[in-house]
Amino acid sequence: MDSLFKRLTAIGDTLALMKYLQASTIEEAQANTAPNRKTGHLQRSIVRGQVNATSATVKVNVPYAASLEYGARPHIIKPKRAKVLAWGGSRRLSGRLRSGASADHFAAFVHHPGNKPYPYLIPGAKRAIEKSHEIVVKEWNGAA
Repeated sequence: MDSLFKRLTAIGDTLALMKYLQASTIEEAQANTAPNRKTGHLQRSIVRGQVNATSATVKVNVPYAASLEYGARPHIIKPKRAKVLAWGGSRRLSGRLRSGASADHFAAFVHHPGNKPYPYLIPGAKRAIEKSHEIVVKEWNGAA
């Protein structure tokens, strides 16, 4: 029992480990988005969330994050604030039309074909845990 107690206290403050896991997960997830990168918006939107001694949160602040991670079924896209959807034309990197430009294509709705899953966050978290495993084992074995 004394040996087990020594090993558990050797791990000590787990907050530092959780912060490391959080930062490592963000780094790995951002690296996983590189092949699917057009503007880098997804990569920049992977940010830190809350962290404490028992958990760490990583957020992805784009509305399409889940459909990339898990995939999406075919669905219909309808306009929310306008009568028709508009796309094409000369656009800024943000997606807004340049001043003086107009959209080329219009539709009342669009059939989206869906997309296959492109996991980037969960594999990043798994790799971060694998990297931290060495740190925990080293602390655990050094306490005996």
